Amino acid sequence: MARITIRPDLTDTVHMVATPAVPKLVDAATGKVATDRESGATLYTVHLLETYEGTAQLIKVTVPECGVDPSLTAGAVVRPVGLVVTPWANVFNGHVQQGVAYRAQSLAIAGLAASSDAPASKAAKS
Repeated sequence: MARITIRPDLTDTVHMVATPAVPKLVDAATGKVATDRESGATLYTVHLLETYEGTAQLIKVTVPECGVDPSLTAGAVVRPVGLVVTPWANVFNGHVQQGVAYRAQSLAIAGLAASSDAPASKAAKS
């Protein structure tokens, strides 16, 4: 099956860290950590709350170690750089399981200007 990669339009979306980055495991039983096939870098999993037009969803994003800022904490607003979405499907015990996998090159901490504009715009509307 051909591998399809989708580059989503992130215009007007906001991403907030829901859980800090943790190493992605290949095998939970053995504790083996996943690595990038090309660079060999350790891969991390970060849960992000993605909001768009009044709706929100929790997404699990895989990011290489070099793309994870150690200061990222829950609640931090970030911008996923190079985010791609890959649909997947597996057959397990005769049942098809399907979903999408999110991967980003890095998570950039959103600029302070974006967060400092929020109170100013509320004051202007009053």
